[in-house]
Amino acid sequence: MKRLLILAAALGSVSFASDMMMGKMSVMTVPLMGMGQMMGSAVVVAWPSGEHEVFVHVEGLTPGSGLYANHIHFNETNDAMCSMQNGNKIIGLNNLMADDKGMATAYTKLPASVKFMMTPMYLNIHANTPDAVGPSIICGDF
Repeated sequence: MKRLLILAAALGSVSFASDMMMGKMSVMTVPLMGMGQMMGSAVVVAWPSGEHEVFVHVEGLTPGSGLYANHIHFNETNDAMCSMQNGNKIIGLNNLMADDKGMATAYTKLPASVKFMMTPMYLNIHANTPDAVGPSIICGDF
C-alpha cells in the first residue's frame, strides 16, 4: 500500500478539470501538515468514469493509538480552507489505524455517485480523543 501511495505521489499534481474533460485519469497530491511531527500526504486519483480513489498516509501519530477519522471537507461558498476549518460538508474516507511506529495508511474508493466537488477543499484528519471524531490534528488544502 505504501509503495502504491509513493508511486501515485510520484505521478505529480495534475489539473483535474482539463484531464477529466479529455477523458484521462488525473492525479492530485496534497501535502498534509499537523502539530509537532505529524505530517503526511494524500493522493487523489480521478477516473474518467467519475470514480475517485483516495490514498492517505500520515506519520507522527502516537504509536498504537487506534483509529483516526479523516474526511474531505468543502462548503457551498467555495472557500473551504484548513486554516478556517469551514468545510461544513464532508466526503467520508476510511479510518486510519496508527501502527506501532505512529504511521497510518488508508485507501478509499469513491463511486461516481459521490459528487466530488471541484471547489476549494481540504482533507482533515481528526484527533481520536476525547471523542471518536475530535478536532483537526492534520490538514491539507487542495
